[in-house]
Amino acid sequence: MVPCYVSGKGMYATVTTWAFKTAVIEALESSLLGYDTRYRYYRNQFPDMDALELARQICDPIEYYDKDWPAYRSGDGAQLPLAEAATRFMLERDHLFRAEAQAAIYCFDEAGFGSGVNVMRFLDAGKPLLGFYNSELKDDNVNVSNILQLALDFPRLATLREYSSIEEVPEQVISWLRETFPTGGKVSKLHPI
Repeated sequence: MVPCYVSGKGMYATVTTWAFKTAVIEALESSLLGYDTRYRYYRNQFPDMDALELARQICDPIEYYDKDWPAYRSGDGAQLPLAEAATRFMLERDHLFRAEAQAAIYCFDEAGFGSGVNVMRFLDAGKPLLGFYNSELKDDNVNVSNILQLALDFPRLATLREYSSIEEVPEQVISWLRETFPTGGKVSKLHPI
């Protein structure tokens, strides 16, 4: 199974990003080809939660549900302003999720600065990226040209797919995983220039 980092807009995401992330997480889990590193981590904290409910929950900022947040906030994060404490806590977890992941799967429909930073972290680390965007649904603040530049600047690592319906996404994710990770492990074939 390929550890993946499934992402998109964080704090202010809407149903667009939630639907994308939950569909991808469900496809990864049901195909047994991969898994979302964040989902697997929180499956341990919430072993009895319905799978789709958990997939939806982890779309929200982690300080809203992580069981370790209250202890952090009253311990190491007690002397920090709330925003800084939440950022430090989230970043610590996010480093773990990114380090474990061998690939990133992104929804760019509501992408913001944080998504851009994270995408560049993956590309800089040489980890392949599968990015989706829907020109019709995109947030008015999302510049499709900026998204398309990823494939031009990183042709061996970045694969971008335009989609018109969320139902198209799971099949494309599975197909990309099979092509990029034919042995189910490390990248054995990067996309040609």
